[in-house]
Amino acid sequence: MSVVTREVASNGVVVLTLDRPRANAFSPELVEELRTKIRESSSACGIVFASSSPKIFSGGWDLTIVGELERPAMTGFVSRYTELIREVFTCEVPTVAALSGHAIAGGLIFAAAADERIAADGGGTLGLSEVALAVPIPAALYEIFRFVLGDRGAERLATGGENLTVDRAEAIGLVDRIVPAEELLDRAVERAYKLGERPRSARVEIQRRARADALVRFDAARREDPFLDYWFRPEARAKISALVERLRRT
Repeated sequence: MSVVTREVASNGVVVLTLDRPRANAFSPELVEELRTKIRESSSACGIVFASSSPKIFSGGWDLTIVGELERPAMTGFVSRYTELIREVFTCEVPTVAALSGHAIAGGLIFAAAADERIAADGGGTLGLSEVALAVPIPAALYEIFRFVLGDRGAERLATGGENLTVDRAEAIGLVDRIVPAEELLDRAVERAYKLGERPRSARVEIQRRARADALVRFDAARREDPFLDYWFRPEARAKISALVERLRRT
């Protein structure tokens, strides 16, 4: 069963909608389907990442699955998820994340890799909650936030572990625009099309220059990242297991 629907808007923008119960949490299946559909959309004028839920864009990694993986399997999942994020960040097709609601942890990382983020006005929040589980954000993925927010902004978001309102997220540059919820998808499609109207070769060259340093750091960080050491420490295992139990009871 597909967990990502692919539709083409009348202006040629591809809309990829996350549709995985519950909370569009990232499983190995969702990661691979997104990678496939992004590659299938390489000739589109723009790509919008959307959610089937009006309340949540993505709650992050599906801890009921990945939280119980042994280290070799977890190593593979982190590697494939990181590749997805890199593919979004370097995508030559303009990408816009349409945030209908909450974007937390791995869900926010995915959205942050897009060229722009448009959020629905309402009760949605955005945050990096990894620190609450006694783990840092994977080193390569942290570079996405250094690019978007700068060094101090990325540090505050990742170490605080707090969820920001969309107004606050817009104020610090994490969200580019807030629109009424009923207009979200239309505005995201319009923006992706507008970005895609620019001559691709020039736009891609500007993007390459702007992101070159971040990509160098991204790739270097993948080679020596202690993330999994933290993930499998007793303190983190206890916190992750407790969270998984709470998720299964609700």
